[in-house]
Amino acid sequence: MRNKIRAHFPDAAITRRNVATFYVADFSERTNSSRKIEIHSTPPCCPINPSNAMDCIEIRNPTTIDIDFYIFHDHQFKDLNGNDIEHCECCFYPNTRNDKSWIVMLEIKDCKPKNISKYKIKVLDQIISTATIFRKKHIITSHKVYGIVSFPRSKVSFNNTIFGMPPEYKALKKKYNILFSATNSIEVVSDSLIKHY
Repeated sequence: MRNKIRAHFPDAAITRRNVATFYVADFSERTNSSRKIEIHSTPPCCPINPSNAMDCIEIRNPTTIDIDFYIFHDHQFKDLNGNDIEHCECCFYPNTRNDKSWIVMLEIKDCKPKNISKYKIKVLDQIISTATIFRKKHIITSHKVYGIVSFPRSKVSFNNTIFGMPPEYKALKKKYNILFSATNSIEVVSDSLIKHY
């Protein structure tokens, strides 16, 4: 998949991790966009208060398989008129030559918990748009696509009800062939399965 991404997006920022746990954080809001999405092998410090850990999505990878991350920049995708197309912040996938493996389209909203509900439509649109572009360009084919939304500042439990009641997000899965989930914790089980809590 790495070669397919590079063929369509030669300036792609791709990095690889193969550690047991890593952390993805969006520093945009807290650094006035001087820092954006970053991947760390240990919890990074909060730029506003360095004595505190930054709020992150945790990705556990107990079998330490190679995971490739592609971080999208703000103007990564364009329509035929050169206008920006909405997209999520990054994607990641196992570094295998397997069209049956998974890919995660990840959107992180570093917002206060009280503001979670107002991002419902935007996060769905961003993930759907990115998956659609990847499918049109045949970067992904029969891959299992997960649409993960993280609200790392929310320390209390939240779940898929941000997408509506169960029939709603089941309908989203059927319509777009994307398994949507709202979570701050993912476990990579294998190159064909992830779990989200």
